[in-house]
Amino acid sequence: MVTITYDPKKTDPKKLAAVISELEYGVKEVPVKKAESQEGFTPFPAPLPDDAPKAFADAFKAARAASKPIVIDFWATWCAPCVQLKKKTLADPEVVKELEGVEVIYVNLDEHPELAKVYGVSSIPDVFFIDAEGQVVDRLKAFEEPEPFIERLQKMKSKKEKVATLGASTAVPSDEAASALELSNKVRVLGRVVTKVVPESPADQAGLKVDDVLLRLGSNDLYSADDIADFLSVSKPGDKVALVFKRPGSAEERETTVTFGEVEQAATGPRLVWQYSGLGQLPQALEEARAKKKKVLVGLSGAET
Repeated sequence: MVTITYDPKKTDPKKLAAVISELEYGVKEVPVKKAESQEGFTPFPAPLPDDAPKAFADAFKAARAASKPIVIDFWATWCAPCVQLKKKTLADPEVVKELEGVEVIYVNLDEHPELAKVYGVSSIPDVFFIDAEGQVVDRLKAFEEPEPFIERLQKMKSKKEKVATLGASTAVPSDEAASALELSNKVRVLGRVVTKVVPESPADQAGLKVDDVLLRLGSNDLYSADDIADFLSVSKPGDKVALVFKRPGSAEERETTVTFGEVEQAATGPRLVWQYSGLGQLPQALEEARAKKKKVLVGLSGAET
């Protein structure tokens, strides 16, 4: 099956259907597909079949060896949106600039139908966006203007990093909870109320429940969401730390061990990376600095300061 997209203002669909019928093809009119959103797209490994055309295979392998992102554009000369995409969008100066460092591979559908089958191409244009790790992270199956196309390229090129996660959302304790659980108050009330526990997350596996109040991670008191985020930022997936909390109905402190999980997020680029987080880790930081005869940079903020 081949899908032909046309501009109804410039083309008579009846005449087009007649021409196709003369070539002994069946004709079925379907609504035009709009450019799909990237949201909800499930990445998958970009295939490279053994019998791929040499030019395609060489370009694909060279890009993967260099960890370069790849854009594969399946097109044909008779496809008006394909030609428009090449002439208007891909030739746009800002798009050309964004494509620096990206391997762009054009595949003519008429010349390489078998490769199109491998990629599941049933209509054109069909553009695949492959990140530096070889994963198809987005797909465009219609003409698109330069600006949204650039956004797709930027998301494809954004580097990912794996960071530690607890798997729980928290909020400030209410006055009633602070009183009932005898939480201390130093400008801010000590503790963070658990509002959500992600199933099978580190928090869930550690036995935490909604309405528990988290008091300390390791030796660091928790006065705000930033205290948790800061601790996670200096931790690694797989790290095991003690977590002290209180459960509604008792002011008694409980302790459990949590093993941080792993989530992937867009890398933020060059930045100041703290090695320790919170006053609870200050003695350890000072001891290590003295042993290595290094200077210490301390950033002060929060309720404890």
